[in-house]
Amino acid sequence: MTKKTFSLETSLRKIEEILALLESGEKDLEESIQLFEEGMKLSGECQSHLQALEKRVKLLSKDANGNPIETDLKE
Repeated sequence: MTKKTFSLETSLRKIEEILALLESGEKDLEESIQLFEEGMKLSGECQSHLQALEKRVKLLSKDANGNPIETDLKE
């Protein structure tokens, strides 16, 4: 079984497509609700992915001897 890879850019494009469809008013109520649910799911996945990326951001600095050290970026 292959692992599905997440693409933030692809997910954001899909959310934009969903938003355009919803704004067009061309879909019936049932289809609109399904699109809304899909958009909310994608939005949650994007938010989780961004939070994980944020945790990986490191602040690079130097110790007293001038050696580089990595510390977590504080909020």
